[in-house]
Amino acid sequence: SLSQPLPDGLRTPPDDVPLGPWDFGLALLVDSTAYPPDLKAIHRVIPGLPLEEAVARAKGAWRVQDYPDLALGLAALERAQEPAFLLAGEGGAHLLTDPDPMQLARAMPADHSDRWNSLNTSVLSEFVLPVVWGMRDDEHAVRIVHHDTAAAVRRARRTGGTAVILKPLAVEDVLAVAAGGERVPRKSTSFGPKPRTGLVLRTFAID
Repeated sequence: SLSQPLPDGLRTPPDDVPLGPWDFGLALLVDSTAYPPDLKAIHRVIPGLPLEEAVARAKGAWRVQDYPDLALGLAALERAQEPAFLLAGEGGAHLLTDPDPMQLARAMPADHSDRWNSLNTSVLSEFVLPVVWGMRDDEHAVRIVHHDTAAAVRRARRTGGTAVILKPLAVEDVLAVAAGGERVPRKSTSFGPKPRTGLVLRTFAID
């Protein structure tokens, strides 16, 4: 861990007031050579959007390939070129690929870089959800499931909705977007390695 003062703009005590423990934060530093970042996907569930309806709407903007079960759909998603999404729930699995370039270009924000606009989570939040399905990408309309594709599909079935299965972002894409001063869309990355589960206590006593 490493202690470091907070940025000046967050809290600037008068010169004659000594710094206290509350003026510092903790950061975990990991040797990325020994432990390279491991990115996992964060899937979405859209409660109340039946899979049949989600697929029907997507056909106006995407190439849709149907698969009888989840395993075949996941294998196809793994081979597909991005952007690509697997829709699943009651009624098999459906792979979305090859979006209409004109519709996609109109949907993606001009004030973001091409790299940002190419991320699957960017395409989902800016094009699929608001344009294709007519909904906002927020915690009320979209549920999040980390890593577990089967859990996402079960939740979609329980809620009469659609699971959107994504491939994880590439580490180099995330680093390039960050280096350009941008943030990836919400719930884009689940990083590892993570610190051990535990509890850290810090006293605020000055002496």
